[in-house]
Amino acid sequence: MSEEKTKKKKKTIGSVIKAIEVIEFIAKSKDGVGVTEISRGLNYGVSATYHLLNTLKECNVLEQDTKTKKFKLGLKLWKIGMLAFEQNPLSSILQPYLKELKELTGETANLTIMDDNQIVYIAQEESDRLVKMFTKIGAKAPLHCTAAGKVILAFMDEDARKSIIDKIELTKYTEHTIVNKEDLYMELEEIRKNGYGFDNEERELGVSCIGAPVFDLNGDVIACITISGPTSRFTEENKEKWIKDLVKVADEATKSLKYTG
Repeated sequence: MSEEKTKKKKKTIGSVIKAIEVIEFIAKSKDGVGVTEISRGLNYGVSATYHLLNTLKECNVLEQDTKTKKFKLGLKLWKIGMLAFEQNPLSSILQPYLKELKELTGETANLTIMDDNQIVYIAQEESDRLVKMFTKIGAKAPLHCTAAGKVILAFMDEDARKSIIDKIELTKYTEHTIVNKEDLYMELEEIRKNGYGFDNEERELGVSCIGAPVFDLNGDVIACITISGPTSRFTEENKEKWIKDLVKVADEATKSLKYTG
């Protein structure tokens, strides 16, 4: 295919991309944000940002506080998100396996995929314990300091893995975070040998996680199932049992995808 044809095939609409970036920027704020803050944060002109916001508000995608003039996400996005959740076969097919894992371990079970060089939580079964870990569906987290991120990196195609690691920044969150790419490659090799991976307080102190891969019909890693909870409960005895439970459930989840096609 010629370079000209490739360019035509990849043609995009800049204003739509900017609108999505505006929505994502607002989504990360807790109390809403104003026009100036958005334009500065995204390096957009104030006038262009204002018109984008007004358009999104007109479509009920955004809402604006009448007093503060700050923007926040509208209910239409929540409705769209719920429809997306219902239409995602992966989360609906694998939800029973999260429930099984939660019952086996007593800890919160999560299903994550990779998107835009980050992991995204698409389903969860929350622990019944009083002290527990949970993450909002749709939340994103870095690859290098999460069990899910490292597991997905470990089992993906070698060229794709290298390309992603070359791009991502190994931000330090705790004293346990891997910040050296050579160390990261070594841990990924260990994960491939073992069939599971850990987050030992690498993103947040006091929080630990174990993950195992889920593969699609072609044998490619498509998701990761994890359990997360307070580090105090991740004793050597518990981890030994939980790893067996986790790998067993992840294998069952992989087989279920083969049966459902």
